[in-house]
Amino acid sequence: MCGITGYVGPRPGVRTVIEMLRRLEYRGYDSAGVAVAAQGDGDMRIVKAAGKLAVLESQLQDHWETHGAAIAHTRWATHGGPTTPNAHPHFSQDGKIALIHNGIIENYQELRAELVSEGFVFASETDTEVMVHLVDRAFQKLGDMETAIREALTLVTGAYSIAVCSSHELETLYCAKTASPLILGLGEGENFLASDIPAVMRYTRSVIVLEDGDFAKITPAGVTLTNLTGGAIHREPFAVTWDEQTAEKGGFPHFMLKEIHEQPRALADTLRGRLTDSERVFIPELEGFTKEQLAGFSHIHIVACGTAYHAGMVAKRFFENLLRRPVEVSVASEFRYADPLVSQQTLCFIVSQSGETADTLAALREAKRLGATIVSVVNVVGSSIARESHACVYTQAGPEICVASTKAYVTQLMVLYLIGLHLAATEERLTDELHQGFVRDLVALPDAVESVIGNALLVEDLAAKLADRSVFFYLGRGYDYAVALEAALKLKEISYLHAEAYAAGELKHGPLALIEPGVIVICLATQPAVFDKMLSNIKEVAARGGTVVGVVYENEHRLDTTADHLLRIPAVRPELSPIVSIVPMQLLAYLVAQQRGCDIDMPRNLAKSVTVE
Repeated sequence: MCGITGYVGPRPGVRTVIEMLRRLEYRGYDSAGVAVAAQGDGDMRIVKAAGKLAVLESQLQDHWETHGAAIAHTRWATHGGPTTPNAHPHFSQDGKIALIHNGIIENYQELRAELVSEGFVFASETDTEVMVHLVDRAFQKLGDMETAIREALTLVTGAYSIAVCSSHELETLYCAKTASPLILGLGEGENFLASDIPAVMRYTRSVIVLEDGDFAKITPAGVTLTNLTGGAIHREPFAVTWDEQTAEKGGFPHFMLKEIHEQPRALADTLRGRLTDSERVFIPELEGFTKEQLAGFSHIHIVACGTAYHAGMVAKRFFENLLRRPVEVSVASEFRYADPLVSQQTLCFIVSQSGETADTLAALREAKRLGATIVSVVNVVGSSIARESHACVYTQAGPEICVASTKAYVTQLMVLYLIGLHLAATEERLTDELHQGFVRDLVALPDAVESVIGNALLVEDLAAKLADRSVFFYLGRGYDYAVALEAALKLKEISYLHAEAYAAGELKHGPLALIEPGVIVICLATQPAVFDKMLSNIKEVAARGGTVVGVVYENEHRLDTTADHLLRIPAVRPELSPIVSIVPMQLLAYLVAQQRGCDIDMPRNLAKSVTVE
């Protein structure tokens, strides 16, 4: 998530919002900017720069002590690369209105075309700039800033939190929220705006958390809260008692737990702008490929490392089932040394959270040299992998701080599902009914994940019973095997316990010799087509004294008398189950590591992005 700060009051506006912004640096960003409605001359002053805050600060010597209503922003790129023109704030053509925005405006392309036809000139590639021109157009017509912002908001669809300042009202900020977090800090003769609580804690501990549909007018004298249509609302402020380090994590003890809880929102963000009103998948990033090009690839290759590789394993099965053509998935570190069978008939998917993974980048370059068409699935806009691909579909997950990946994984899965459906629809392999059914089931996944997180206490009880064990096996068939690999990785990454995953059918080909009392065997059983086979494997484990933990759908009771423990998840379409079934596994890994006193967010010997071989 990007960082938003705002201030009105007697302090120097620029200095204050930049100091607030520093307390949001943990969120990750690639550019920054500030705008202030300067008292005295009434001019809007806007300074922005690609890179870290230090780069921006080096350009603020002449503005540091400027007083006036101010807003500032750190940007995590989604639409348009991490460049200075794409940095926020964006401003009206006369330079009198400045706006910052977190979220995604889904209909920005249509709105941009409309505004261009009316003579508005765009200076960036972002969806956000559309919003400030809409406000400007409405202000020119109405002459009132608050009404202009409200009118502009009626025209946009998507998720947003915005903040606006203007030389038309030198001591007033406006903000509105439909999805991305936004809070108000209440002071004496001054008030604050931010996307997260740590930004305001140095100045005030009295905070209002805005809810979806809230609109606020902020002056030094006070805050006026209404809904988007102007109806008065009341939000009770609360006193923040956390220390600043806890506040960075939103009150959670670790970033990993915070990011697990962010997964429903991240999944919804990944879907935004990629589904049509007629319940079909639409991926703008793939518009450059013709139907004939996509149908002409005889072979699909997926290349990734670690967690991203596990997402690729899910995609392999999904693509093959839908497209009926061979799909190969390779560990990136092995790919370029294996003399891969890649040609101009190969469509190669490169998956990486950071977009800078050294082995994956090297594999991309080798596949490209051999003539493959490269489509990457990446979280970081403007990263090396994104730049060097023929097309890139961004996960839109926002920054992920914990080394152990959670929301990056589920959003990678979501993007890969969308791509699979896009390809199948392009090749006319889906009936309208099947296509729409998949879309409805994708839309339901954020709520299913929310439901699992809501039952975390059940996982906590299980973790307390298992934390002193030393050997864990994970079993699954089909899609569940891919999830077993990722689940085992999560446990070993942060708890330092031995955890190993097997395709359940391989149990009697060696691993069964290791099953004895005290060994934990976590059995994922969400695939109806192979459930009976999985049940046989589970009984083999139970007969040898292993402790069985079953992961099953809520309405599945055939393991009730066989498993020692059960973790139930909402029943979803079997192909989509990995997005839901991984969540209790993430929670279990987290809670076991917490019981063992491990450094969860920064596990030993590991880095978030592996940028060297």
